[in-house]
Amino acid sequence: MRSFLANFVAVLVGFCPLFFAVESSRAQEGSAKLDPSGTWRWEYDLDGSNFKDLVRLDFGAAGKSSADKELKGTYESSSGRKIAIENGKVDGPKVSFQFKITYQGMDVKLEFEGTVKDDSLNGNVHASTSEGSRDLPWTATRSVEAEDVVGTWKMRIDAGGNVLEPEIVISKDGEKLKGKYKSGTEVELDGIEVKVVKNELKFLIDTSYQGTKIKADYRGRPYGNKVRGTIDYDLGGNAGTIDFSGSRSLESK
Repeated sequence: MRSFLANFVAVLVGFCPLFFAVESSRAQEGSAKLDPSGTWRWEYDLDGSNFKDLVRLDFGAAGKSSADKELKGTYESSSGRKIAIENGKVDGPKVSFQFKITYQGMDVKLEFEGTVKDDSLNGNVHASTSEGSRDLPWTATRSVEAEDVVGTWKMRIDAGGNVLEPEIVISKDGEKLKGKYKSGTEVELDGIEVKVVKNELKFLIDTSYQGTKIKADYRGRPYGNKVRGTIDYDLGGNAGTIDFSGSRSLESK
């Protein structure tokens, strides 16, 4: 526990003036390829019924080069059916993918294409069967709900070469979220007020060690299996804000 506290203080207090590095990183991100990762939700009417579907997209690296990234994901229907997408592509602000379903005993191929702007996606769905085809408008919104953050998140806090890499494990307990903060094999702390508010994940640690108050308020926006945000901390009266990033291990979802 002593080594945990020492690392915690060193990273969150001793090296806070690293904003030049953070701004440099953000500048590089601005010129990077569009990342449509996240959960996209939409509603539509069909045969007199209303449906609410979604697709979870993950734009991850297939190789060492950023040009080799692949768009993968899973479509989830209102009925709970889950289907892996195929031929996922990102071309500038445009995304496309497809999959096949069986509807009323008929095989249907669905080809989605759309243009992403911030958290909005507008395009069309081309549905084809052995009897013909039809184009339908498609408008989806990227959003974050409680179910979208469940899993093990491996965080990274880099302050001038001093790195802390804790894990935050989030699970659902009924309609509420609960979480644990883990650092190595020595530390396991309960998170309090674990919740999603306006597409933002919030995770609060508020405890004490040997009379020293330790408070860390994580706030970040998840995009699929990635998250980035800030930590407001207070360590025995030493307070400030620092950036963090993280990724969710796929097997933990």
